Amino acid sequence: MILSSCANCCFNPLQYGAVGTPVGYCTEHRLILNTSSELTCGRHLRKDLMLSSAERENQQHAQCFSADRVALLRTGESANGGYVRTRVADLDGLRSDPVASAVTEYGLLGTKIESLAQLRVIPGARAEIAMLSLGRSYVRRCVQRGGAWTSGIHLAWWTGRRLAEEPVLSVDDIRTEAPLPLNRRIDLAKWSIVVLRLVFVSDVALHARQAGHRFGRLANLAEEAAEETSALSARRLLAWASRKGRARFDAVLPESGYIRISQHIREQSAACGS
Repeated sequence: MILSSCANCCFNPLQYGAVGTPVGYCTEHRLILNTSSELTCGRHLRKDLMLSSAERENQQHAQCFSADRVALLRTGESANGGYVRTRVADLDGLRSDPVASAVTEYGLLGTKIESLAQLRVIPGARAEIAMLSLGRSYVRRCVQRGGAWTSGIHLAWWTGRRLAEEPVLSVDDIRTEAPLPLNRRIDLAKWSIVVLRLVFVSDVALHARQAGHRFGRLANLAEEAAEETSALSARRLLAWASRKGRARFDAVLPESGYIRISQHIREQSAACGS
């Protein structure tokens, strides 16, 4: 996977490393990405990096590629119909899959948080990848537009609850070829999903730290996990998440704290008449 391509962008929630559908989908440009590893645009937000690093990469990338169109990564030329699709028939084909259906409707048939909540209840690792990928871009954009870090509190809470749960991944979820035994490929995929959970929590915590909230103490959670579990092993990372990660999350945001924040959000919404 080319890290600067659409295959590794948060706005393409259908693919993440070896996991996903054969084609991607860009929720920014509303395009099916037939060859996502060959495409990019100036909005590119890397899935594999912590938020601060992803922001720096985004700024550098935007100097080379326009934010208004999907382009070929190797030349910068606009991607034509062979690389991207918008036809209704193609979209209907994608929508036969529950995860892809929720992604293509993201923000169209309701609020974006409603779409993310829909992904949360779809079983399997692909739905979780989609929720976390879009969740990163959703919270980032809310904060950029002057919103509060608590725009991501529900997503962070849901993610914290499953921090130490083994991702539900099947052979059918693997989309790429690799010279590795299948069991090892599945283990690496599970490891990467747990990392994505940790990175998302760290994202929200970074915004919270900037706002002076105690949830900000988790801003380095993903980095701490990486330091203590250097081997690319899902078993070891899940053991760390069970032993330390989940305990840290619960200490910083117990259920009572989550309820207080949620009630405050509802009260603010009621006061605004929304």
